[in-house]
Amino acid sequence: MLVPHGFDGARRAQVWLGAFVESLPERLWLRCEPLLGNGGDLPAHESICRDIPVTLGQRVSGLRYGVISIPTLPACRYRLSLWQMGTDSNGNTRPIKLAEADLRGQPNGLGDGFNVWYGTCFYRHGDHGAMAEALDALPQTHRPDVSFLGGDQVYLDTAFSNTGFTLVPGFSTRNFSLMALRSRRRIRRTLNGIFSKEYRATWRGGLRRLLASGNHYFLAGDHEFWNDYPNPPGFLPVLWSRKVRDIWKDTARSLFDAYQLPQGQPSSQFDIGSDLSFFVLDTRLQREPGRDGRFTDNKTFTRMQQWLEGLRTPGVLVLPAPILTRWQFQTPGRGKALKVALGFGDHSLADTGQYQDLVRALNACTQDVLVLAGDVHFSRLAQFELNGKQVVEVVSSPLSCLPSAAAVPDQEPGHFPHRPTDDIRAQVRYRHSGSTRNERQGEISNNNFVTVRFTSVDDGVSAEVLCWDFKARDAQGAPKIDWEERHILLRQRLAESTSLACT
Repeated sequence: MLVPHGFDGARRAQVWLGAFVESLPERLWLRCEPLLGNGGDLPAHESICRDIPVTLGQRVSGLRYGVISIPTLPACRYRLSLWQMGTDSNGNTRPIKLAEADLRGQPNGLGDGFNVWYGTCFYRHGDHGAMAEALDALPQTHRPDVSFLGGDQVYLDTAFSNTGFTLVPGFSTRNFSLMALRSRRRIRRTLNGIFSKEYRATWRGGLRRLLASGNHYFLAGDHEFWNDYPNPPGFLPVLWSRKVRDIWKDTARSLFDAYQLPQGQPSSQFDIGSDLSFFVLDTRLQREPGRDGRFTDNKTFTRMQQWLEGLRTPGVLVLPAPILTRWQFQTPGRGKALKVALGFGDHSLADTGQYQDLVRALNACTQDVLVLAGDVHFSRLAQFELNGKQVVEVVSSPLSCLPSAAAVPDQEPGHFPHRPTDDIRAQVRYRHSGSTRNERQGEISNNNFVTVRFTSVDDGVSAEVLCWDFKARDAQGAPKIDWEERHILLRQRLAESTSLACT
């Protein structure tokens, strides 16, 4: 497989190369071909074709992989292909194509627009090829330049559970396994086999079509480990053992790093010229257990604060889970807090120790901010005015719902933040929410992903947000639009006028 893994500076892109075999040919190369423009001419100063020798020198269970950085021109589109020398049926030696992908170089402005895709929560057993079909049918004007996979790309806890006798997906006799009595080596071997199989099946199956097109940024959800990671899940007795949790965590993290985070950075930042700025923040990988634990390390958090403080254009903050969420450890509300503390519920972002500092940093920011988030198994769009600027939160989830985790859109809390922070308080308007359907387990949100098209306008950036119910089709055969907001104006606010408005 080839997976473009995001921008590597203004004129480079990272490309991940993976092989699900033990032995590899001696010679592999990556071919990089710029695609012709509308007029049939090659981009200026770009060669017609480049062949780059590659090696897949890194290994993890079931995978050989490598990451390279390739030069790109701004906004130029490229076709990538991976090749080896092989022998055809006639015994002739010739080049053989192994994989393909395409990407677009980082634009230096919004003159031609910029499309992003956001999705979370992909339970592969419930997909049946629907997302790949939807991506193929997506109108060309909404095809993504960058995709953000916000978490739960794999469900390793349910993959483990589904290996035992089960009537409910993700809950089986394996949940009560006496694994803690085994040796560490045997535990690791068992988990490696289950987890690596789940990653291979997901990457080569349901996510393959998405991963082969555009640049990709990956965030972790809890199910890349287990439900409500790093807190012990109450309904998974096999994980009550600290010994099992430690080995499980290390095994899952090595696979996450190999597939989704080969550069090892819990945050990323890039700009589209001087028009728009993005910050991608993982709030799960470094989260501490218990009430009020940190959701990332101090260095990464400071980097995010400095990004918000230094914005001179509208910003897009990409998170795994919403900032507009309930504080579950408030008083009253101890019943809910006890359920979460015992591992029968999930800690929200507001239940972490850095949440109030995140609220303060967002409040102090002078520019309009759009937040992309997921995880909660429903979609919605909400807006609020905060300290003289606009904050828009777009939530998309699930791509494919785990049947035992059905949810419907939540229109609460009514103000931001729900957890009291200084004197900050903003009234929230819920503009859109996703459709639902009735299943055997009750009402459930329809599977969805979100696309956002950013274009430049006189006083800032226009964001066209579309939420796609991709198991349904419109009259043209494209995925059905579940809800839409065709023009959100993210204003580029002058520092002088903003400071006057905030006094």
